[in-house]
Amino acid sequence: MSPVELQATTARIQAAWESGRICPLVGRGLHARVLRAGRLVRAGMLSPAMAAAVAVEAENVALAFAPLPTPPLDD
Repeated sequence: MSPVELQATTARIQAAWESGRICPLVGRGLHARVLRAGRLVRAGMLSPAMAAAVAVEAENVALAFAPLPTPPLDD
């Protein structure tokens, strides 16, 4: 997976949490995981193929968690 494809995956995960499709807690963590995989590829510590697997896995897991209801504010 190219750096552009990793960026596209992180953008899809971010868009899903920002639009309320997925849990923002899970989305942020898995977004960070894909970013880290990209950094590890650039550092020569992870193969591009493994980074691709991490990105696909992260996106799939993120999409599996719906957001929790927002409790009413006690002002």
